[in-house]
Amino acid sequence: MLRDFISNATLLIASFSMMGVLFKDKPLRFSSPLSSKLLWGLFFGALGNILMLFSIQINSGSIADLRHLAIVIAASFGGYIPAIIASVIIAIGRFILFGFSNAAILPAIGALLIGLVCGAISPLRLSRTLKAFVMNLCALLILSIVFIIKIDDSQTLKTLLTIHYLISLTGGFIAYHFFVFVVDSNEAQYKLKDTEERFRLIAEYSSDMITMHNEKAEYIYISPAVKEIIHYEYPELLGKKMENFIHPEDVERTNEMFDKALHEGVAGSTYRYRSSLGDYVWIESTLKSVHFEEDGSKKVIIVSRNITERKLTEQKLQEANELLNRLSYMDGLTGISNRRYFDETLSNEWANSIKSNSPITLIMFDIDYFKKYNDTYGHPTGDFCLQTIAGAIKSKISDNSDNTLCRYGGEEFALILPSTKTKDGMKVAQHIQETIQSLRIPHTSSKIADTVTLSIGLATIVPNSSAIPQALIKMADSALYLSKTNGRNTITAYQ
Repeated sequence: MLRDFISNATLLIASFSMMGVLFKDKPLRFSSPLSSKLLWGLFFGALGNILMLFSIQINSGSIADLRHLAIVIAASFGGYIPAIIASVIIAIGRFILFGFSNAAILPAIGALLIGLVCGAISPLRLSRTLKAFVMNLCALLILSIVFIIKIDDSQTLKTLLTIHYLISLTGGFIAYHFFVFVVDSNEAQYKLKDTEERFRLIAEYSSDMITMHNEKAEYIYISPAVKEIIHYEYPELLGKKMENFIHPEDVERTNEMFDKALHEGVAGSTYRYRSSLGDYVWIESTLKSVHFEEDGSKKVIIVSRNITERKLTEQKLQEANELLNRLSYMDGLTGISNRRYFDETLSNEWANSIKSNSPITLIMFDIDYFKKYNDTYGHPTGDFCLQTIAGAIKSKISDNSDNTLCRYGGEEFALILPSTKTKDGMKVAQHIQETIQSLRIPHTSSKIADTVTLSIGLATIVPNSSAIPQALIKMADSALYLSKTNGRNTITAYQ
């Protein structure tokens, strides 16, 4: 008997496995199409007939089988339609396999009743496991009635029912849970296949380039958009590392980006990629790692797009902003820095001098009798005079990038000299004076010379946190005032 039971259980498992493979694209659900339910019902009916052929010998005069489990499983997973079909086929099979007789009518009617009862139970709002158990009990009850009608010997009946309940409940438990395993496996494969098809569909028609990489950052999948974005054919990239195509300056950053995605899940970056044409295009990528349970490996999916046009637009905008920024700090007439730039630079240099405890010198100078110059030669010539003086002084101090020349206002200029003592500032002031004198710009209305001259004042201070930059301006301006009152065309250092 145990051998027969094991044979029946093995038969059930093998049949379910085969049906799972044959119908993996036609899963059995309550929501399955009618055609799928009909197909499953036919196969469950055939399985019931096969189980009748492999009956379990209980004693010399009594046999039992597990045909009803085919109906129970059909109803549990597919509802009343496959259950009814299976029961009808099993009932017909009873006559075909064992001949039409009075003894065959009762088991056939029992099979039909089991189909009807299980079909009626299937819509109930119970868990699938509980419904299967209740259906099995109901089927056993119907079979018990058939046995009671057919068997007169009470002792034989008792033994038969006890053993039949035991093998049916045990077999039902094994059959149900194995079929759950088959269904769940098919569901997982179906979902995986559906996901893969969706991914491939999205990848095939996406305007973005979608690539998949192994843990070494080698290409293992490339979508067709690769032709449009970086002008490569599929085989040209397959199996090669990303870094072989990245701009050398961006390789380290992209490797860090890939490692971050691999270990943290997501990452993103922009970088330059060498196209098949030999030029570099700007690429924006979003990366996400995916864990594959089949082999325990990780893959990184990268969605990339060409942002070269956007980068060029951003670059032009940045250049325009930089130009606008430079213009906002530039004196429009002379081309040197303006008063706004002077104020910010002096404030910054002041702070630097406090940190380094170093001196800062400020030279302020203006053109002697410039109003008379404008009255004599006209404002256009006066503007040219300012431009000439600014250009000459700028060319002399251009070698020292730390010094800052500004137009302070009108005909007045200022020169900031960081880390400069008074005696060095005097040398610079003398050099400026000599430079302007060498230009020999005519100035017939000047009261001190027949060419343009400068009055210069300078001041030096070692700043501290209690002082402010305006103190240095006031000192240099006082020195300039003394140069003017002392006859002009002179240099005065603040004492």
